[in-house]
Amino acid sequence: MSVEQEFTAKIVNEENEMLFVRFNRLNNVLFLDNANARDEIVALKSQVRNLTKTIQEKEKENNKLHERLKKQDFLEKSKEIQKESVKIVSNKIQKSKDSVELKKTITDLIKEIDVCVALLDDY
Repeated sequence: MSVEQEFTAKIVNEENEMLFVRFNRLNNVLFLDNANARDEIVALKSQVRNLTKTIQEKEKENNKLHERLKKQDFLEKSKEIQKESVKIVSNKIQKSKDSVELKKTITDLIKEIDVCVALLDDY
């Protein structure tokens, strides 16, 4: 081999070594980035699970509050019905002088109240 060929071979060899070192560094950086990305993915998945649990809890609370609101609305309507029933009874009492008719009216109103109570018990 000539001196020129040996020199060229030595330069090529050194360039190959430098490329190998660069490649090795790049490879190490990529493996480290990959490991970091996996750790971040695990942490993000954990956060997603926690957020999902929180959302489910808030939805349950929201549903409970919605049910309470529905019950409260129902109770308010029931009270209004009772007030109207009392007004009707008082009007009928004033208009009625017959005790039989009065007893029938009171009995009818008691039945209406029983129906309202049964509806309340269903809630």
